[in-house]
Amino acid sequence: MHTTYTLKPHIDNPVDDFSASVMVKRSTQFRWFLTYEISGDTQSIIIPDRAESRKGAKLWEETCCELFVRNPEGEYIEFNFSPSSQWSCFHFDRYRSGMRDLKLDNEPKMLIDVAPLLFRLEVSLDLVDVASFSSQGGSLFMALSVVIKMQDQRYCHYALGFPSGAPDFHHSAGFLGV
Repeated sequence: MHTTYTLKPHIDNPVDDFSASVMVKRSTQFRWFLTYEISGDTQSIIIPDRAESRKGAKLWEETCCELFVRNPEGEYIEFNFSPSSQWSCFHFDRYRSGMRDLKLDNEPKMLIDVAPLLFRLEVSLDLVDVASFSSQGGSLFMALSVVIKMQDQRYCHYALGFPSGAPDFHHSAGFLGV
């Protein structure tokens, strides 16, 4: 079974006619398939050039799609997925604290499709060997977000929810139970 989530624009987003959604399908607690879609004038978005699929750096500074997965104890993982096909993954001990790179035994697999009115990024993700989560029972929490860098260098931010103030994808306001 899958669920599609409509992401909300941040209140400070520039006025652009985009909609963003993410379809999430989990075959098990640890095997995820995500499809990010941005509808609108995708030609006004800076889409990073395709590159070798590998771990990248500072992907959130360009157009990228993000997933956060938090366990009940407050530890969480941040994934960044770039249209370049690069990815990054970080572990946090708690809210914005104890950040460190996380090595994945199973790298994410991505498919990217860019058309004039639709951007789609599909991700297959396996968290089975991620120590913080592989032994956990019970609920997990997730946050979904998209950073869009525009041709004129402005940024648009989309997420499940935002706290008041600046966009903060790490904040609990953007998480929901899964």
